[in-house]
Amino acid sequence: MTYGRILTPRFFVDTPNWLMSRGVASSEFSVKATNTGNHFVGPDSGFVDAELFDMRPSNQVVFSTKDDSTSQEDHVLIVIDTQGTTERKHFVAILNHNMATAQGKFRVATSASDITAIDPTVRGCTEVFNADESSNIFTPDRNGVSIVTLDSESSNRYIAIQIEGSNGDNFDASNDLKIGCVMVGEYLDSFGHSPDLSVKRNVSFGTNLQTSIGGSEYSNAQWLENLGTDSQSGQPFRIEGSGTGGTTYYYRMGGKMGYDMNFSFVDDTNILSSDMSSALTGDTFLGDVWMRTGGSHIPFIFTPDSTSTTPGDYLFARFMHDSLDMTQVANNMWNVGISIRETW
Repeated sequence: MTYGRILTPRFFVDTPNWLMSRGVASSEFSVKATNTGNHFVGPDSGFVDAELFDMRPSNQVVFSTKDDSTSQEDHVLIVIDTQGTTERKHFVAILNHNMATAQGKFRVATSASDITAIDPTVRGCTEVFNADESSNIFTPDRNGVSIVTLDSESSNRYIAIQIEGSNGDNFDASNDLKIGCVMVGEYLDSFGHSPDLSVKRNVSFGTNLQTSIGGSEYSNAQWLENLGTDSQSGQPFRIEGSGTGGTTYYYRMGGKMGYDMNFSFVDDTNILSSDMSSALTGDTFLGDVWMRTGGSHIPFIFTPDSTSTTPGDYLFARFMHDSLDMTQVANNMWNVGISIRETW
């Protein structure tokens, strides 16, 4: 869908950040170390694995892949321990990457045990955007953001992303691979139906206007656009376009976009679990979105149209309210309002 049209919204919620907020060590989400036998490549000096999961897409982690040669095909293997075995609808998103320039492609694998070897068996996935598929190996044709969803629900504990060279299994000889952020988690299609017609959408530049004693006005815009260039995006989903560079950075849409939405007559089974002492049971907004983001604590990916393959319909966002307010309007039916704003 285009023009940001509102259908059934979808939330993509990150698992590693939710688990770290509950005390799971960041070492459970890691890049496999360099090894001459498997040609694994880790982050360059000055970066650590945790920066791939810091929810700061403009903070790119650099991998030493331009030293790749035909005699050594390098691999970047990122493994996430989801800590559980519940069947879930999973997604993988790689934000602010330069895979088109670095000539990279990626695959997704799942396993009940830790994934340690190169070229793990691929898991069937579907492109959301910027991930041209061949036998479930995905090659981005643009720098920026790539998202895929797993074709079936998975109960496997470990999820891996392997990034490998697409130029005869080699990376580009002049450009190192760069990744801003990796998100692996679950997605949920809002409350089971579209929001009320009174959706409010806004774009704000955070402008402060001051007036002098003589009547002159002075303006300070806090967020015309997050820091970005043609090779690095400040705002995810704004660098997408034709070719490797996307839209020239000073032509991209600026400001922070936000949505205020109300959902009426939502069935309680779409909001709450059958046992509130185990909120993660079933597919519910409380368990799969609100609990996993900690309200406004952790950012997520949001689109107002769950079927959209248009990058501009997606936001890297967070909730603008600290409590999820629900009003009962009929037997087992509730009204719920949410407020979302783009973040960086």
